[in-house]
Amino acid sequence: MNQSDQIFTYKEMAELERRRSVAASLRGTLSALNSDLQIDQLLDFIVNQALPLLRADAVAIHRLNSDGTLSIQSVVGLPLDCLRSANVALGRIATEKAVLIKQPVFCTNLVDLLNEPGLSSTQAQAFDEIIKRYRSILSVPIEIHDESYGVLTLFFVKRHKLNDDELDLAIDFSIQAALAIDNARLRERAQQDAVFRERNRLARELHDSVIQNLFSASLIAETLPQIIQRAPEKGAVGLNELQLLIRGAIAEMHSLLLELRPNAIEEARLEELLKQLSEIASGRLRKPIAFTNRGETVLPVDVRLTFYRTAQEAINNIVKHAEANNISISLVREGESPDGVCNQAKLTISDDGRGFSETSDNSDHLGFSIMQEKADLIGAKLSIKSQPNLGTTVQLEWKNPHLEKP
Repeated sequence: MNQSDQIFTYKEMAELERRRSVAASLRGTLSALNSDLQIDQLLDFIVNQALPLLRADAVAIHRLNSDGTLSIQSVVGLPLDCLRSANVALGRIATEKAVLIKQPVFCTNLVDLLNEPGLSSTQAQAFDEIIKRYRSILSVPIEIHDESYGVLTLFFVKRHKLNDDELDLAIDFSIQAALAIDNARLRERAQQDAVFRERNRLARELHDSVIQNLFSASLIAETLPQIIQRAPEKGAVGLNELQLLIRGAIAEMHSLLLELRPNAIEEARLEELLKQLSEIASGRLRKPIAFTNRGETVLPVDVRLTFYRTAQEAINNIVKHAEANNISISLVREGESPDGVCNQAKLTISDDGRGFSETSDNSDHLGFSIMQEKADLIGAKLSIKSQPNLGTTVQLEWKNPHLEKP
């Protein structure tokens, strides 16, 4: 093998390694696009990938503002004293061209841009900071569904000769930036839709429960003086019903506020959450619900949430379907393991209502399958026993798995 053949082989190996790096970078960027990274983090990731692969000395993503100006949204390698110049001067000259014509713009010698018509002395002075450090610049437009979003800008310290592969790769990075921005917008829109749906749900619950309870309470309060005068014993019943309605409305409001702050549910004591559920159901049914609690030891957060959600689903079924006269909720926690968590816990919700045949297909209708899935996730045992006209008992039992290990 002669020397020229050996040099050619080295060049081929270097090019092969570069292409492998490009492929790995593109795969990494696509993985990042499918992650939960924020838009600023994604764009930072893209410019940091583009910097070595495009052999640039600095990379920036400029965003097109509503007033037609361009400002840097993400940057790597650009000195602080050049940032303002890049925002102002380049935003008025090279990068702006790429946005206007929707095509990449490459300038081999930045000094030539000083001869651009319409360049003010202030712009020229700001632009001078860039020229002191860089000689060449490449600006590639970023478009999202034919909408001009901004520009991917590459800076080169030395005069650069741009080849087709580098241009194609720069365009690929601009497309990835567009995908990142578009995905971020879609996530934001989905979050907004979720917030809108949650607000509608809360509005319905306010109307269906709290407002109706308060309306019923106001009617009872208006008629109660006359009832007490005519039949004191009925007045006592009315007072008790009024108390249940008001307590239920307050508990409903507390519950809705907790749902708005999920961390608050995780931090709340389980017995307080269950007591709140019992008061909500009492207000809806206008019947007292017995709640008992034994033990004070701590449950893991996921277990606590599963117990709360199971009780919530069971109580909702009772309110909607059971037509029960007597309802009880019981929570028992026993022992304390070395890690500070209780050894075992049992939740029981019982009623003497309509019940159902255990052979009938009621699991989906009553949400029992969802209860079972949540129980399985924490390694708990769920049992549901019911007979027609003899009520229903839902029981959830959990044991600390660490106790089972030798």
